[in-house]
Amino acid sequence: MIMEKIKILFIGITMRCGGSEKSFLSFVNCLDFDRFEVDLVLAKKDGLFMSQIPKQINVIEMEKFGEHFLLSNKNAVSCLFNTFIKKNPLYAFEILPYFLKAVLFRKNWSDIGGRMWVHMMQKIPALQKHYDIAVSYWGDRTMFYMIDKVLADKKITWLHFDYAHPKRDNQLYLKYFSQCDSIINVSTTVDSALKGELPQLSDKCLVIENINNPLFINQLADAGEGFPDKDYKGKRILTVGRIAEQKGYDFAAEAMRLLKKDGIDAKWYILGDGDKDYKDYITSLIQEKDVADRFVFLGTTPNPYSYMKACDIYAQPSRFEGKPIAVEEVKILRKPILVCNYLSANEQLCGGKYGMVCDMNGEGVYKGLKEMIENPSVCEKYTAELSAHDFSNTFEIEKFYNII
Repeated sequence: MIMEKIKILFIGITMRCGGSEKSFLSFVNCLDFDRFEVDLVLAKKDGLFMSQIPKQINVIEMEKFGEHFLLSNKNAVSCLFNTFIKKNPLYAFEILPYFLKAVLFRKNWSDIGGRMWVHMMQKIPALQKHYDIAVSYWGDRTMFYMIDKVLADKKITWLHFDYAHPKRDNQLYLKYFSQCDSIINVSTTVDSALKGELPQLSDKCLVIENINNPLFINQLADAGEGFPDKDYKGKRILTVGRIAEQKGYDFAAEAMRLLKKDGIDAKWYILGDGDKDYKDYITSLIQEKDVADRFVFLGTTPNPYSYMKACDIYAQPSRFEGKPIAVEEVKILRKPILVCNYLSANEQLCGGKYGMVCDMNGEGVYKGLKEMIENPSVCEKYTAELSAHDFSNTFEIEKFYNII
């Protein structure tokens, strides 16, 4: 007797080079497609990772207004105009009150903006197909969409970020989280942060770590081209992540200024893209600090692993994170790691056993890098500890199977 496959929908935004996208690909590559009929709905069929989606997955693009998922504080006016008002000027009367509340009553924009986003999301057409399971894998906005726009017997949301930082609208989030059957947190610290803010949700929470596949990562690390300046003899510091304030590239600029002042020969390579205004700010900042010659912007690539393998130190100078998948991946490649003390930093680096956790500022990053560069035994110790551990965790998929 042939068993009918379980119909499952994953909800995403784009397939650009971000942590959620990479986490999703690692996860679905472990799925048993003999058991599941899988759809993936995206706000936009866009991004370097589109070609890496398993062929068994049917990819759908939202019928209209998908650009709304790309709204940010920086592009709010232009995005709202192009997505909604340009198509129907009457939508301006629905948007205007939110801006007036923020300006006239000095309301917190993170609260006002979130409620405005959810209100305008209602314009996006609902999916007509009924699913056994729906999974909002890309976080909060995909959860709002899943609850209001998707028909499914069971609804599961994934939380990749530190819920407590930045501050969120607890009333709004509790309304939507409460309608989910399960809330998957990617680390114990992310789990604790959510429960600390919204203890009512504790019974729905479960930790499933981002899945890592060492065989896949090592194969790709050997296949890529690596750094373009192959003759460079100094120390290579690498960060993989979008160019945004969260990622702490301003800390990197100050750290590199101090390293240069000390006469330490090092370059900082950035693999990622981001908002143009913030990229322009970082570019001007490194010029102001006279370290433009010490930074190399590599753009984006579907294969960051050859760069990870070839770097001397991997750095994640972030202000806040859930559990960044790039740090998990570089652990597999046994590279010395430095991270700022974000939420899950000590959990990821086993309290400093697998790498250095530094203060969250430019001087802290500088001091950590200086110690690692000037004392090779420090990096050798981290590499030895990483080499003694197997970071494969494809078994995490079983936790998902257990809740469906």
